[in-house]
Amino acid sequence: MLFASLAGLLFVGGLDTTAHASGVAAKDSRILGYWQRGEGEAVILVTRHAEGYHGVIVSSEKRPEIVGVEVFRQLRYDAKAGTWHGRAYSIKRKREVRIDIEVPNDEQLELTAHVLIFSRRVQFKRIPDEDVAGRQVAER
Repeated sequence: MLFASLAGLLFVGGLDTTAHASGVAAKDSRILGYWQRGEGEAVILVTRHAEGYHGVIVSSEKRPEIVGVEVFRQLRYDAKAGTWHGRAYSIKRKREVRIDIEVPNDEQLELTAHVLIFSRRVQFKRIPDEDVAGRQVAER
């Protein structure tokens, strides 16, 4: 009887942990997909890799030579804060900066770049996969 009770507690505990882990995975995967800062700007594809999340420019009408550049690097999800932390490569300045990313909803990404004591916040909007399909996209 005692063994059956313990087994039941472990099983229920396992379900709770699994549900929590899948809940974190769902929040953590909200960053995946195509993002664009503004009309006519480059489209960035965020994907998961073994060493974290990465964002690569997959389409740019204004500057096709930057397609393929990895701009978000080493992004790690902080489940406690609900944010990603990592590095971004600034093509314009040719250097990396520390970044924090929040995804408050499925359609919006807010990036805060930190340079010394200054910070700058920019917003991106999600681009549906089918909208990107019609553009020239770099190989993944």
